[in-house]
Amino acid sequence: MRNIVISICIIGLFLELSGLIWSAKKDKPSEGFVRLSTPPARSMERPLDNGYFLLLGMAAADGTDPVQTGYDIWSETGARPTERGYDLDKPGRTELRLPVAYDRVVPEWHTDDPLSEFQNKEASFRSSAPLYAPLVTRYEQFLRMKFEDWGYGHTGAPRIEELMGAHRLFVAIGFGEQVRAGLDRLTADVAKWRSVLREARTLPVKILASVMIEDDVELLSRMLSQRTVDKHVLAQGLNLLQPLTPTEYSLRWPIQNEFMMGYQRSRTEPANGPRLSQADHQTLGTVTILAHLPSNAFQKVAHPRSLSGFGLASSGQRTWDAYSSYYDATIKAAETIHSPLPRLQDIAKQSPRTFLERLADPMEFEPQWEPFSQHLVETDARLRLVSLQILMRKPTATVTIPTRLAEVGSMYFDPFTGLPMLWSPTQKKLYSVGKDRLDDGGDSSFDISVPLPPAFAAPSPTS
Repeated sequence: MRNIVISICIIGLFLELSGLIWSAKKDKPSEGFVRLSTPPARSMERPLDNGYFLLLGMAAADGTDPVQTGYDIWSETGARPTERGYDLDKPGRTELRLPVAYDRVVPEWHTDDPLSEFQNKEASFRSSAPLYAPLVTRYEQFLRMKFEDWGYGHTGAPRIEELMGAHRLFVAIGFGEQVRAGLDRLTADVAKWRSVLREARTLPVKILASVMIEDDVELLSRMLSQRTVDKHVLAQGLNLLQPLTPTEYSLRWPIQNEFMMGYQRSRTEPANGPRLSQADHQTLGTVTILAHLPSNAFQKVAHPRSLSGFGLASSGQRTWDAYSSYYDATIKAAETIHSPLPRLQDIAKQSPRTFLERLADPMEFEPQWEPFSQHLVETDARLRLVSLQILMRKPTATVTIPTRLAEVGSMYFDPFTGLPMLWSPTQKKLYSVGKDRLDDGGDSSFDISVPLPPAFAAPSPTS
């Protein structure tokens, strides 16, 4: 009897192992896998018309074509772009890099009253303008170009330091001339980066675009915090501050890109994953800091190669089909800001994987998309709060701030809760509860807040 039981177990094990090997070789990809493995269509026929390549070649030597340089950087990755990032450190590609921290290019940017500082004839940024004129010229060229994120399937990303310095100089120079010129530049800047946010196909570009938008919005907020604000700023401000659209929120292509890069790495790369260049590490580190993300946020979504106990790739097609179902569910949930993101194991339970497949690859890697999804909600909250800085300035009868926040319309409600924004009479701040979804009284460590000048922080007297 004992021998019979052992024989049955051996036969069962043999059948399971045979099924595992057979499935790894013969299983056809699921519809979800096929859908996620289809790259985005490209609409631009001429690469040199694409602003994406100018971003890559932004720091190329003066007198060279930064778009051509960027295209050369992209092309060098060859047939296996997941194996290495962009080589931005070659001679001829670094000559216009900022010799100082980007915050020192326009020190007036973060002052309490930036508009007055910009219009000061002795402002520090005026001495920076001639020094960084080639970067500003390239930035203006970028604003006029079409944009398509050709980083899909690549591990590299454009550097942010030169972009941030040039973008701030571009805006500051306009306000230094006159308010309307500055507003026109700020409008063009926000519009461009919102288009990049919509068109982003990779996670670094998506977050880079949101960071640039927030930088402009926070500047406008400081201008609106003054007791007296130029009428053109008030009139044009609301057009800049429309809430994010579903397309701008969408993480579809960045999530799909990470899925396919993980799949390709599992077939072609060493177990320790992609070999990012020093420039790529620095770029992702700077974007992480500016977006207030966890320090390892980008690493937490980079799908590693899974190994069996023998050091061999263990993920068969059915495992990747299960992952594709999870990624597809994550994409859909991220587009609805109040929906929690799915858990991998809940999706994996529905997979038809065999016992040995589950044993060989327990699908322990679960990408952490929550920080990126929440970051986009934070960007939206800032847009809505700064809009309220304008709307709350309009004269009213004896109506309290909380009542006005409730009556202003749902498009200005807190995107984290779907409820009206909150008001702190002690701190004179309008605020969102932020990603912890707890009312911390406007504490900037947890909540997202903007000041409201005292003159507008109380009901207006009856005329």
